[in-house]
Amino acid sequence: LRSVITSSGYERFMEDSRKGEPTLRSSMLSGAAWMVAMRWAVRGIGLVSTVILVRLLAPDDFGLLAMSYLVISFLEVLTSFGVDIALIQKTEKGKDLWNTAWTIKVVQISTVACLILVTAPFAADHFEEPRIVPLMAFLSFGIFVSAFGNIGIVAFRKDLQFNKEFLYQVVTKVGGFVVTIPLAFLLRSYWALAWGIVAGHFVAVGASYALHPYRPRLSLERFKDLWSFSQWMLLRNIGMYLRRRVDGFLVASFFNTNQMGYYGLGTEVSQLPTTELIWPMSRAFFPGYAKIADDPGRLASAYLRILNGVALMAIPAGVGLALVARPLVFVAFGETWAPVVPVLRWLSIYGVILTVSSGVQTPLVALGRMPRVTALVWTQTLIALSIIAFVATLGSLELIALAQVGSALLLLPLFFYSITSIRLVTWADLRAAVWRPVVAALAMAGALLVLPTSWIPLDAIELAIKVPLGALVYVGVDLGLWRLAGRPDGGEQLLHELISKRFKRDQGTP
Repeated sequence: LRSVITSSGYERFMEDSRKGEPTLRSSMLSGAAWMVAMRWAVRGIGLVSTVILVRLLAPDDFGLLAMSYLVISFLEVLTSFGVDIALIQKTEKGKDLWNTAWTIKVVQISTVACLILVTAPFAADHFEEPRIVPLMAFLSFGIFVSAFGNIGIVAFRKDLQFNKEFLYQVVTKVGGFVVTIPLAFLLRSYWALAWGIVAGHFVAVGASYALHPYRPRLSLERFKDLWSFSQWMLLRNIGMYLRRRVDGFLVASFFNTNQMGYYGLGTEVSQLPTTELIWPMSRAFFPGYAKIADDPGRLASAYLRILNGVALMAIPAGVGLALVARPLVFVAFGETWAPVVPVLRWLSIYGVILTVSSGVQTPLVALGRMPRVTALVWTQTLIALSIIAFVATLGSLELIALAQVGSALLLLPLFFYSITSIRLVTWADLRAAVWRPVVAALAMAGALLVLPTSWIPLDAIELAIKVPLGALVYVGVDLGLWRLAGRPDGGEQLLHELISKRFKRDQGTP
């Protein structure tokens, strides 16, 4: 690492970790911990909700909501200018800039709400599902309400106040949870899900004003300044949406609502340990990247350490989930949801690849390389679309999930080339960052695959055996490789620092 990063930048970044006062590096690490905790708290609430709801509602209910949100989320991304990212990326301050950003969001989201009402009948005709019309109309009301949320909460991320961001997100999720579950017992239909979503929007708006004192006003004074950045964010967001939703859209088009429910649940669960890890970490790291974007050595050092840390956690989590997919589904959701198992296995592997590769976008955005990021996203989207569209005609959910893995593997070198070609890091740096987690995960997979399971009477027992065994093998192999490599600075060291910091705080050490 020292050989490819300028000495001054590397030493400055390492010096930050030795200072006793709060530093950018410690703020990024603390922010990452808060964001991961936030996302997992939100997802944990969602998982508990899902475990309850799958026993009260039919797969058809989940499939209907998934079909509705295929259209809604597409309309949202068509007007998504990324003004919150622009506010974080810009170093200047001023109420006129923030008021303009809020006004853009009000217009953007209000437009989406109107478009949902207009397109609902067409969506019902396309999916041959008339229940979509009233459902989308009701959901559009909640989306309209969300337009008036306080833009001031973006300052939580910009100023690295991630504890407040944590509180905001969790309060919002709890608001939806406490409405959805009682209504599911009462209604036993998809309307319980819809009411929970709308309630979450109301809670989010109220919480945004309760947690931040900023009071926005209508203004378009700085529209040109925001548009110069946001136009690329819009193109990028459309490409990312198409990439993430193409499989769901094709499943909805070629399969019935029950199969859509199976695939939707498999997608949701598979994202828990992988893409649900990179999303919150990216939210935490982007403000830090933006602050050091003018120092390539420091930025490269930060990216490589973070890449190693992400790989250290995401690879075993995704591979492990694929290995215990069958007992997990049977224990958590019941044998009725058995078709989810093969989908979950392949999508878990897909999530691993996507998590490791997509991290290159965050430093590129911080550097202002939006044309490069946009081109990368659209290339990925077009290649994946052609592969998955062909496979969808074969009539197998498992093959669609497998096609996701194949397209992600095919595009993995392209992602890494996008950052090596600007000479921020080298291919050798990337290999050094991920090889230990990869080898340790393969060892874990080998140990679990050779483990005989015919003598295990219950799925819960199989799960209770495989999870700790896989974790033990992975941790043992990875730490062994780390020690053999001379304890290089990386994810293992980052985790050690986080644990030590938390331990000292619990012990009252200043």
